[in-house]
Formats: sequence, C-alpha cells, structure tokens
Amino acid sequence: MTQDGLSTPAIDGVDEWLELVEQALEGLHHALNNRIGSLSALVELRQMGDATADSARMEGMAGDLARLAEANRAIGLLTRGGSADEPLIMDDVLADVFAIHQFIHDVRDLQVTIVPTRYVEPVRVQRWALLRVLVLLLKDAKRLAKHTNAVVRAATESDEQSVRVEFRIGAPLVADTPAAPTRYAELVASTFGGTVTRRAGVAELRLPTLKARRAAARQ
Repeated sequence: MTQDGLSTPAIDGVDEWLELVEQALEGLHHALNNRIGSLSALVELRQMGDATADSARMEGMAGDLARLAEANRAIGLLTRGGSADEPLIMDDVLADVFAIHQFIHDVRDLQVTIVPTRYVEPVRVQRWALLRVLVLLLKDAKRLAKHTNAVVRAATESDEQSVRVEFRIGAPLVADTPAAPTRYAELVASTFGGTVTRRAGVAELRLPTLKARRAAARQ
C-alpha cells in the first residue's frame, strides 16, 4: 500500500488509474469544502443565537450530510479495500462506478443511458479489480463522447459462460474515433480472467460467470 493509502498493484500502465484517482480526489475535495462551508455557516448562526428559518436550515443540513456521506463512500471505493474474490452482482458494482464518476469534474455531467436488463449472471472476482476496470472504461467512453456530443450507452448481458459489460458512444457515432490507451485496464482484467476489447466508439469487458468458474474448478 502506498503512503497516501491508495493501494495499486504493480502492473504496467498504472498511471492511467492514478491520473483518474487524482481527478476524482479534486472533485471530492471541492465537494467536501462546499459541504463543510455550509455546515460551518449553520453552526456559526446557531452560536450567534439566530434561530430564524430553522426548518429550512435543517433541510439544508440534511442534504449536506447526505452529500458528505456520498463523498466519504466514494473515497472508500478508490482504495483497494480487500483482496479476496467474492460473488458480485454486476449492477451493484456499476452503481459504485457511477458513484465515483460523479466526482470527476471533466466528465461527471455527461449523460449515460443505462439499458435495462432482466437478469445478469453473478461473477466471482476481487471487487477493487472489477471496479477499476469499469471506472477506466467508462471514463474513456465519456471522454470520447464529450468530443462528439454523444451519449454513452451502458449495457450488461450474460449467458451461462460469460458476462459482458459494454460502454458504447451513441449517435452520432464517429467510426474513426481512436481508442484511448487501456493498458492498465487490460492487465487488471486479465487477473480475474477478463478481457477488454476496444474499437471505435465501444469499450467492452467480458469475464467468466460464477457458474463457469465453478465448473472450471471442478475439472
């Protein structure tokens, strides 16, 4: 673990992840400062004996506290946070991916359309590894979408053998848009049997299902 508490595996291309963490931390610092400022002002008014419009202030405080909780949770997601494989539902991990992205200033406001799914097979993987791959792939998709005035379309599907997560830049799709470097994402994905595919306007992660891993272990 590094001195700043952000654990990173010794894998080529780690600068991709560290750059994204720095961007997220900048957004988190801004969000925390805003919330602390609001709560400090409320405390100061109370100390001065100003009790007017208490209900409105309490509502504002509840919102600030909720935002602080979101920021604190995002900070926890950026750390490695455990090393054991665990059964995971992809929708839960994607929710964490979007929780981090709301603090990345450069792409946080870009629209993402999530395609509804009926059921996606669970996977078994280290959460931190899966999270990092998906965060990086979505960041690249959003960055490309920003330059093409497009919407990112997020879709997840599965069969008995594999789970596929795709981030696709919606219309207008620029077919010759170059793929961004994803060396770190590719290598982290390989640690849990996943593969990253990049082509113009599309980033895809494919990984084995929990059922497939159990079947392979029995052989």
